[in-house]
Amino acid sequence: MPDINQPTLVIDDFATMARIMKGIVSQLGFADVDTCQSGEAALAQLKLREYGLILCDLEMESMSGAEFAVRARAHPYLVRCPIVLTTASREGAAQCVRDGIHDVADGFILKPFKAEDLQTKLSEIDNRRRARKQKLEQEPLLSRTKEAAVSA
Repeated sequence: MPDINQPTLVIDDFATMARIMKGIVSQLGFADVDTCQSGEAALAQLKLREYGLILCDLEMESMSGAEFAVRARAHPYLVRCPIVLTTASREGAAQCVRDGIHDVADGFILKPFKAEDLQTKLSEIDNRRRARKQKLEQEPLLSRTKEAAVSA
């Protein structure tokens, strides 16, 4: 799970939904929560602070959550924290997966959701990230083992 002591960024073009999501992350212990109502404003915010978690609405005007995630992961931002896209549309989330957005966003959560749902999603993301890191750490060892077997 992301460090609750690091700032969290909530992005939603509906102020009420941003407040609701801020309340949900606060229930999980995240105390330092910023909100933005557009992807553009959020990108500007990324220049000011480093975040430990980003929750972003998928279906926003002007810049979608998917576009935000792609841009946030790219230069000059290079965001490494978990980015969770929120949506009320199962089809929207499915389309993002088909489009490969799951390569830049760490997960999707369907609205409405509760603190427990977000907790579960963050645990899943943390487990996947740990497994990926472990696999990357083991790859050099596997390569050396294969090389030794070939030369023997």
